[in-house]
Amino acid sequence: MKFLVVFSLLLLVSSAYAQTPFRDTAGLTKNGIEWCEENYQLYYFMGDDFFEHHKHSIESRLCGNLYNDNLWMYSGPDRYQKLIEQSRIYYSLEIQESFEESQVGKIDTKPVNIKEIPQQIEQQQIELEEKQLEEKSNMESKSTIEEYEIEEKQNNNLDEGGGCLIATATYGSEMAPQVQLLREIRDNQLMNTESGISFMTGFNQFYYSFSPHIADMERESPLFKEIVKIGITPLLSSLSIMSYAESDSEVITYGIGVIMMNLGMYVIAPASVICQIKK
Repeated sequence: MKFLVVFSLLLLVSSAYAQTPFRDTAGLTKNGIEWCEENYQLYYFMGDDFFEHHKHSIESRLCGNLYNDNLWMYSGPDRYQKLIEQSRIYYSLEIQESFEESQVGKIDTKPVNIKEIPQQIEQQQIELEEKQLEEKSNMESKSTIEEYEIEEKQNNNLDEGGGCLIATATYGSEMAPQVQLLREIRDNQLMNTESGISFMTGFNQFYYSFSPHIADMERESPLFKEIVKIGITPLLSSLSIMSYAESDSEVITYGIGVIMMNLGMYVIAPASVICQIKK
């Protein structure tokens, strides 16, 4: 089975790259790197016999060098360029080794044996590690910033929903009993039922469209603040009824009652008084 796999790989590789130049005068080309990639499984199966199978060609020896280089596992967008540059270093070393061996009449057809990493390769590996660390740091920083923005947005949303802006400005503190009453009704009654949640979603969009301006006016004018306090006191008293609502149906029933009560106090009653005055 092993030999069938090897034979199949050889057939595919030879047919795909028979007419393709794998290297130039300096090292492997992109086609050469692709040839190395295609032959990697073959090298895995055959070991050192891989070089004999390819007649100890310079291309196979360069591939062997790259297979055992940490850069081979690099998967960045500039992978091919990095491997091409690395192959040029190995190519010069192969040429140098071949020349030295020819001087003493020795023939070694295996890839160059690098006992000490040349300065160029060491520098490239350092640059690669620094780049990988930088990319990792950038990703972590980006993740941290995104998490911070999400958390900040959530905090802002909580702040907006933390209490009534107008009531807080009117009574001077979020800890005022009137403000706490509104918060308790929202959290304990409205936000615990589907109808209450639906109401609060629509109400918040409407309420926060104008309440910041009213609150600012209260802080700037003590007189206006007192007028608002007088105006919202009946509203707060009527809302206290909502504290008795426990179920979804009760929230709807009490809610309708509170709305009708406030329409009577703030619309119908003043309108009746105005009509009587005009008569």
